[in-house]
Amino acid sequence: MRTRLALPLAVAALAALSGCAGETAQNYAAVATPTGTPPSEQDKAWLGAIHQGNLTEVQAGALAKNKGAAKQVKAVGAMLVKDHNQLDAKVTQTAVRLGVRLPSSPDASQHKELNRLEDATGEDFDQDFLSGMVKAHKQALAATQKEISKGSSPAVVALAKTAAPSLRQHLSALRKAQSD
Repeated sequence: MRTRLALPLAVAALAALSGCAGETAQNYAAVATPTGTPPSEQDKAWLGAIHQGNLTEVQAGALAKNKGAAKQVKAVGAMLVKDHNQLDAKVTQTAVRLGVRLPSSPDASQHKELNRLEDATGEDFDQDFLSGMVKAHKQALAATQKEISKGSSPAVVALAKTAAPSLRQHLSALRKAQSD
């Protein structure tokens, strides 16, 4: 009798839990325990900075897609949205796995830049967007190179190594759009 009852109860419990999968994963992410070697301050700083950069560049890219005067600005904006969303998913996953708390929004200077872009129009928008994103990508690439050479967490250093080529590609595309 016990065996007959245990199986249906287990199936019902599994079904109930799977219905809450999204919420459970979200809650689990918030309280995940660190694994492996604890990340250094360098690793934590890079994860936080690259996350804030991703948040900013996704928002700026969306503005460029919608407000850009030049076709190339719109295309670069779309690329930034797609690539930085993908990178940020990896950054967030790595931070959760290592128990690193990430900032929830861009920093004050990034907010200021986004507000400036929201107010700009036409060719002024394009110039502001491109110059701001070139500067941001130079900073992100420098921080990423520093993480690659000075980071101590193998997971964070590996993530930085996978991010570097994409950041270089973005910088190249932004510079090309500036010169056209």
